[in-house]
Amino acid sequence: MENQEKQMSHEESLAVIQSMIDTARNNVAEDGFHLLLWGTLVILCSIINYLLLYMNMENIAALPWMIMPVIGVPIALWYERKVKIVGHVKTHLDMHVAYMWWAYSITLFLVIYYSVSKELSPVPFILMITGMVTFATGLMLRFRPLIIGGVIFWICTVISFYLPVLYHLLLEAVSIFLGYIIPGLLLRKLAKESNHV
Repeated sequence: MENQEKQMSHEESLAVIQSMIDTARNNVAEDGFHLLLWGTLVILCSIINYLLLYMNMENIAALPWMIMPVIGVPIALWYERKVKIVGHVKTHLDMHVAYMWWAYSITLFLVIYYSVSKELSPVPFILMITGMVTFATGLMLRFRPLIIGGVIFWICTVISFYLPVLYHLLLEAVSIFLGYIIPGLLLRKLAKESNHV
């Protein structure tokens, strides 16, 4: 009996892999919304937190961070629901990237909790692990702006070692702008271009 399975050539295998990466990149490009959403919220919270500390209003300085999820989570859930209704197809690569970001979120929570409980600035730790997940996502999607974004987070981590703690918040705002907002805008642009082709 003749074997019905067709062996894929090396070129065909690469084409399938590239197609999967392109699909995932487009899917994450829609999720570029999340980079822009959370990036904008973190920048606003960092700047407001800095200004409150600068004005010696330590008693309410953490308030922006408590308000952030109240604003961000409903918007993120609304967006995910909207994407699901449109019929967004998830690839294996999408799922791996999503799992990595879920792991990042849990790690981020633990790092912030530990830092605050020990009265340490959480910013260097946040920048370090954010660099890791951004860099890894960029490598998985072969999207250079995210790879560069990850490197920027790591560079800002090193810079934070030499800055007074008060300026960590401003450094965080700058790093989020360079590492999240710019790649997020480029991902959105890429998604719009690929949807109009």
